[in-house]
Amino acid sequence: MYLTTIAVRNNDEKVKAHIFSGLEEIKKSDINITHEEYTAGDTVFIKCGLKEGFMSKLVESKNSDEFRYSLAQILCDVIINNYESKILKKIIKDYYLYLTDSEKELIYENSLKLIRQEDESKDGFYGQTRRTKIIRKILNYLKSENFIIIDGFVNFRLTDYIKELGDIVDKVVEEYIAEKEYNEFIRLLRYFVEIQESKLDTINIIPSEEGNYFLIDSMKKPINCECFEELKSEIADSNINYDDLLISTLITIAPKKIIIHEPQCFKNKELLKTINNIFYDRTDICRECDICSGLKENKELN
Repeated sequence: MYLTTIAVRNNDEKVKAHIFSGLEEIKKSDINITHEEYTAGDTVFIKCGLKEGFMSKLVESKNSDEFRYSLAQILCDVIINNYESKILKKIIKDYYLYLTDSEKELIYENSLKLIRQEDESKDGFYGQTRRTKIIRKILNYLKSENFIIIDGFVNFRLTDYIKELGDIVDKVVEEYIAEKEYNEFIRLLRYFVEIQESKLDTINIIPSEEGNYFLIDSMKKPINCECFEELKSEIADSNINYDDLLISTLITIAPKKIIIHEPQCFKNKELLKTINNIFYDRTDICRECDICSGLKENKELN
């Protein structure tokens, strides 16, 4: 007869319920199993296995393999559904001391969200791979051992799994810090624009097919800005690009209104987001006007 004892620390009712529910499902698959529970201190021990009977050794061996695999699936579900969140919180608590409590909670929520998104992407490939790795580890362990402490197994046998969760947290933290720095930079630029005197009432931004931009005023005349020309002359000798040039020019002129024409023609969509963030109450998107019509006519002629 095949028997295994599962140890659940802290008398965790959710974990116990998950295990017993899984064992009941095994019974429904016509595998004749038995299980009992006893407690020592704050640890619950669940002894489970095949009932003794008059089965042939071949049938008993087959049932043992099926039971072991089903048990590995149950324990895998227990780990993912009950331990994963605890592991994430511990990683965040131990390695990101500089974050505030609210930031830690945000990182935790975003880490869970990223895991769920990766589980659902590629037809759940990440989730299936993660489950497969955990089940394989449990199966290998149960082949030679008949006693498993879930907490100890997670901490000492699933180090690769914990590292994967740590990598996810790292990614979320990096994205959070990058976004935080970006927002602080935008706030600084926004403040700089607000304290400046506007040199023009209106600037129209027209994208070209080459990836640069034309700037015209409300009278449809090209804007000649000394700063613009100076920055433009530096492009060949530095890493500045037309996107940086446009932002620098807009900040220097600090117009009261910015009209963006043909936004779908902007190769860098993040540029539109940046302009809107800096000049959030001064920007307007135009998709149909005489300027836009002229651009479309030129494209058709070419």
